[in-house]
Amino acid sequence: MVSFILNDTLVESAEPEGTVLLDIIRYKQHLPGTKIGCREGDCGACTVLVGELKPLDSARGDRVEYRSMTSCLLALANVHGKHIVTVEGLNMEKLSPVQQAMVDESGTQCGFCTPGFVVSLSACCLSRERVTG
Repeated sequence: MVSFILNDTLVESAEPEGTVLLDIIRYKQHLPGTKIGCREGDCGACTVLVGELKPLDSARGDRVEYRSMTSCLLALANVHGKHIVTVEGLNMEKLSPVQQAMVDESGTQCGFCTPGFVVSLSACCLSRERVTG
C-alpha cells in the first residue's frame, strides 16, 4: 500500500506501484486541474509539486522542500510518504500570487496548460535556488 498526502488529504492506494500519479489524481481522486497532455513528460500540463521532508540540522529541524514534476511519468511507488500538491491545492480564498500574476500579465492562451505553468511557477517561488536570467 502506498500512502501520501494529496493537497490536504491522506491517500492510501492499493493500485499497482507502477501506476502513474496522473491517473490516480484524475481518475481516483477526481481532480481535473492536472491535465492529460502528451503522457511523455514534455508538455507539462500534468505538473504537480512534490514535497519531501529534508533534514536541515539539529538546531533547525526539518523542512519540506518542493519541486515540480510531471505526474504522467511519476510512478505511484515514488510518491510514498510525500506531499503532492495539484493546482487545486494552490487555491486560496482569492488567487495565489502566481495565479494573480498570470491574470495581470495575460499569461494564458487556450488555458489547457495554464495549471502546469501555475504549478511550475509556484515551485520556482518556493525554491531556495537563486533565479537568474
